[in-house]
Amino acid sequence: MKPVILLILVSFSFDGVLGQSLSGTVTDAVDGEPLVGANVYSKSDWRKGTSTDVYGRFTLEGTITGDTLVLSFIGYQERYYVVTSLREVTITLSPQTLNMSAVVVEAEYLAAEEFTYKKINRLEIYMDPNAKADPLLAVNSLPSSTTLDESANVSFRGSSPAETGIFFNNVPLYDAVRFSQLNGIGTFGIFNTAIVDEMLVFPGNPPLEYGNTTSGLIAIKTTENIPEMSTNIATVSLASYGLFTNRPAGKRSAITVFSNYQPSAVLKGLNPEAFENIESFNSADLGVNFLHRFNDKTILKIFNYSLAEGYDVNFRSPTYAGLFQQEKQRNFTVTNFRKRIKQSEITLNSNASFTRSDFGYADTDITLNNFDGFFSANYQYFHSNFNVKTGLTLDYRWQKFNGIFYTFDFAEGPGYPTTTGRSTAETNRPEIYLYTRYYWGKRVTIGGGLRKNLPTQGQKHYLSGQLNTKFELNKKTNLVLAWGKYHKYDLSQSGGDDQQESTIFIESDQISLDMNWKKKSLEFTTALFGKRTRDASGTTEIAGLEAFIDGPLLPKLSGQFSYTLIHGRTTTDEGEEYPSAYDLNYFIRGNLEYRFSTTWSMNTTFLTREGQYYQPVIGASFNPALNVFMPQRAGLSQQERLPRYSIINLSVSRLIPINERFSVVIFGSCSNVLDTKNVRTYTYDFDYTSRSPEYFSLRTAYFGAVINF
Repeated sequence: MKPVILLILVSFSFDGVLGQSLSGTVTDAVDGEPLVGANVYSKSDWRKGTSTDVYGRFTLEGTITGDTLVLSFIGYQERYYVVTSLREVTITLSPQTLNMSAVVVEAEYLAAEEFTYKKINRLEIYMDPNAKADPLLAVNSLPSSTTLDESANVSFRGSSPAETGIFFNNVPLYDAVRFSQLNGIGTFGIFNTAIVDEMLVFPGNPPLEYGNTTSGLIAIKTTENIPEMSTNIATVSLASYGLFTNRPAGKRSAITVFSNYQPSAVLKGLNPEAFENIESFNSADLGVNFLHRFNDKTILKIFNYSLAEGYDVNFRSPTYAGLFQQEKQRNFTVTNFRKRIKQSEITLNSNASFTRSDFGYADTDITLNNFDGFFSANYQYFHSNFNVKTGLTLDYRWQKFNGIFYTFDFAEGPGYPTTTGRSTAETNRPEIYLYTRYYWGKRVTIGGGLRKNLPTQGQKHYLSGQLNTKFELNKKTNLVLAWGKYHKYDLSQSGGDDQQESTIFIESDQISLDMNWKKKSLEFTTALFGKRTRDASGTTEIAGLEAFIDGPLLPKLSGQFSYTLIHGRTTTDEGEEYPSAYDLNYFIRGNLEYRFSTTWSMNTTFLTREGQYYQPVIGASFNPALNVFMPQRAGLSQQERLPRYSIINLSVSRLIPINERFSVVIFGSCSNVLDTKNVRTYTYDFDYTSRSPEYFSLRTAYFGAVINF
């Protein structure tokens, strides 16, 4: 179980006065799409205002005929609207063409963006009660996410989180979570939502302009807006204290600085049962983002992030009970340069990442040192009905493993035999790629790409390829059919004795059909997908379907519901067949939101799924040399399921405006309201004659405040 740390930020909105009200929708004047988070307020009294919700809707209390409203949204021209009646209205905003002394740099355009499964903007992350203001947890609330724990590691459509690609400003980040364990599983992402502009989520068939991923892909982009004035945010809660500031540095530059400190004492003290196995945790980070626009065609971004964290958790095995301790330090620097030349664009991206992780319990002591270096040079050409993107990427990873660990996993504790292991591993992965997208008429878009590695260090030759087709059946409905073949090299965390044991090679074939239907505030999506993955453990075949619906239920009540079914089988090289880890007959999630007014709301979320597979102990024999019992586990084909997992969470937030520049958001939550005992694993006694369950998170209360000034 990991600590539940909640940071809920909401967009600026202001209390309306009692009386009549005006309801409406704010949309883009070009494509008619709703604008989420647009500001709507009275010209005569700024305190009488609100902001649009995730459907672009708003309700402004105290409005009367003759009022003049001011509507504004980042990247759009401000508009004045005179209220002539209190009927339902639709107000359009036009995109800006000039900004900041005519310095305009168009956002970078992803060549495969037409085939994006889901776009998530900053406000949607804040408003998602499952996200806890964390971008990766927001992804984990999508119907395509099949994550089987309560972490920020994202599994897409029955694939391992190790196959998911996470890209930050076009560079891969292979360690994107906080409070991560030796297996890489972590509780929260490292990204501060305040600097995120949007996320593009591909649950399958990831675009080949990115590389080294064999499952879904998450592309996170930071904001490129230069603010006219500084923005400051302070966060105070049971387990987090943070400061954020974003301010202009001249007319063409902006700098963002944020820092957070997360201690455990108060949260643990108020929730003793929920954190019974957690002795302590702590985390401190510092992020600095610099943005500069040389002119209307050229932009530079530099982002540096540092993190230090640690936790002590009670660990138990048949032969040992004590503390498991971890400490971790990391730093990375991402640099992006982009220049637009007529109908072409050149981009350069780089990253240098350093990480040190220390793990230990009893006589064990393990240290991992990692360095990741990345560089890419890309060229993109735009035309009215097609574009082409090509480039070269250099992805270098180095890892040094140094550790003392127990020789036998059934004999752990002081005095039992240990083994010393030291190894160094690296992967050097240069690749070239070509991706093109073509508009065939007004309703059909075709995209395809190839990606070829330039083998080093005895690597295999491989050629990745994909083909995507989007059909717009009408203004409300579209279909996306996709096929692809993908490859990935990764580093093992186990510290193998040679280069081959320390590297992992994965290849996969995928096919999917996604349908999206949307009409105003009602949305329905469904998908059919299949995948075959091959790695050192064997071949896994997956087939599944998912369905999702989102829309209003009552005037102030809205809801979401999703269902996922996955059939997965793994076959070893020896021919043994067994259910894959993500073989699920049902994975159901949803949420209900009730908005009491424009300034406060309540959310309840729920999730239920089948339990994970595990290999039960079916017997044990005594080893007199070690004075321990050796367990005999059921074979892979005789696995059993853990009990069903179910959880209900509740959260509430309220905005209190003080003045035009100062407001406070107070929030509270209760996770696992029913205190359901969801079994995470079983631990056994010394002779394996009895077992006891270990649980996921128990009921946890949390509250805090966010101060905007």
